[in-house]
Amino acid sequence: MKLLLITLALTAGIAAVVISATNNEPTVVTSDRMQTDYASNVGTFEGNVLVTDPRITVRSDKMVVFFGGTNTTRSVQRIIATGGVVINQDKKKATADRAEYTTTDSKVVLTDNPKVEGPEGIVTGKKITLWHGQEKMDVETDAADTNRTRLIIYPEELRKQNRESP
Repeated sequence: MKLLLITLALTAGIAAVVISATNNEPTVVTSDRMQTDYASNVGTFEGNVLVTDPRITVRSDKMVVFFGGTNTTRSVQRIIATGGVVINQDKKKATADRAEYTTTDSKVVLTDNPKVEGPEGIVTGKKITLWHGQEKMDVETDAADTNRTRLIIYPEELRKQNRESP
């Protein structure tokens, strides 16, 4: 049971992309099914996966959490969310069919129709990479792809309305 609670708590690691390490509020993960393979250090959540935290929500069809360490020092190494991934924080929203978070570099890679929306505009491409704690984003496209990287910047009045709206 203790390991199950650790698994649930650590699954919120995807939220670590936007949540500081000092956050002491609980994160709740719900899904239709959960499987944990302790020997392989893998936890899998399937069906209507929802990670809820006071600062972020993450939705997906499936989320696989890879751990490192031992039973007493287990920690999240990587999280892969697939199928209708939606990450909401404040007035920002990221969507993709696949999101991968790695703890070693605090990086989230969105692929398969990624899009990031905010009060300032919308960014799309083939692959969008975000780093936690940094105002940094890389957007890539495939040279052979007709769906080029795209940035839409809203006019100042619309940006002001977007920032002020709830």
